Amino acid sequence: MRTVKDELLFRAVEHTLSGQPIEAAHELASLETLLDVDSVPEDLGYLLFATAVSHRLEGVGVGARNPYLYPHPEEGARQIDLFRLLMTHMPLASAADALANAVLVELLGKRDEATLVDVGIGQGRQEGRLLKALSEQGALPRRLTLVGVDPSGASLAQAEESTAKVAREVGASVRFVGVEAPVESLSESTWSVLRGLPGPRVVNAAFALHHVAEEPGSVGAVRDAVLRRLRALEPSGVVLCEPNTDHFRAPPLERFLNAWKHFTQVFHLLDTLEVPREERAAIKRFFGREVEDVVGTVDESARCERHELAETWMARLKRAGFVPLELLEHVEPEGVHPVLELRREPGLVGLSWKNEVLVAVMGVRPEGARA
Repeated sequence: MRTVKDELLFRAVEHTLSGQPIEAAHELASLETLLDVDSVPEDLGYLLFATAVSHRLEGVGVGARNPYLYPHPEEGARQIDLFRLLMTHMPLASAADALANAVLVELLGKRDEATLVDVGIGQGRQEGRLLKALSEQGALPRRLTLVGVDPSGASLAQAEESTAKVAREVGASVRFVGVEAPVESLSESTWSVLRGLPGPRVVNAAFALHHVAEEPGSVGAVRDAVLRRLRALEPSGVVLCEPNTDHFRAPPLERFLNAWKHFTQVFHLLDTLEVPREERAAIKRFFGREVEDVVGTVDESARCERHELAETWMARLKRAGFVPLELLEHVEPEGVHPVLELRREPGLVGLSWKNEVLVAVMGVRPEGARA
């Protein structure tokens, strides 16, 4: 059932998309008078969405840029830096990390030599936790090549430094290879080098592939091409983590409704946790930058957060020549917050709260390869 605040926000969106700026501005102004962000936790969510709608109305969102690479002009922290806070307090992120690493331990553990290609490695914190998990289980590969693919050179430098530090601590032999580029921009020669790295080769992409750039109106041809490239690496397994919502192919109004449903569920989950008020607000603002991209950006070619449903990702993976990775159905990660329910199906574990799958962890292998 919609509240008064819901109705005002939704009407503002409808007026904005139908070319009625005066009416839209009136609805937004009326909504603003009802908000008390300092006292009512849910009101920050309304404010973030209202701001995104306002920016779309004003055309401010025309020149949006990847929030993971550039600071917000009014705040300063990069999205990748706020992501660290998210990993500390948000069970969706930490559970996805734990599930993915449990699979990666099985794929990489106790090998003489192995390669992990991490698409969107960021600052390498997941890899640090992975090395520690491998060490604790006595399963460190004798030699591990870690390929970090990321458009941020600064993040790659931090990833190399942080993984080298953990490797020294646990006695791991790790060779780091940084590739500073979006995965969709890798050259043929780079893909050739990756195909020649020692096996087994394993691919990890945590909340990264929805950033693959697509032309307006595309049905996902570029991300399909990336998945085929990953299939050509002949990996023993590929692990993906992605939000479970459609902010890619859905038209603007439907995309807004999807975003509202997804992010308000995430905000409500966060409000049930014992997280300090300031940090809870910072995490919401992390998601607020994604809301800004999904809802507020006018130029479709500039959008970065092109999320898709898990079933859509699984269909793409199947077309690229992958089949479900059976071991994902059996791993039991430690430390999953009790508020979450794990919904399992072939090749996929959904992280669910109040019967809504908010994040999906997917595991696949090349069709025809040994399980």
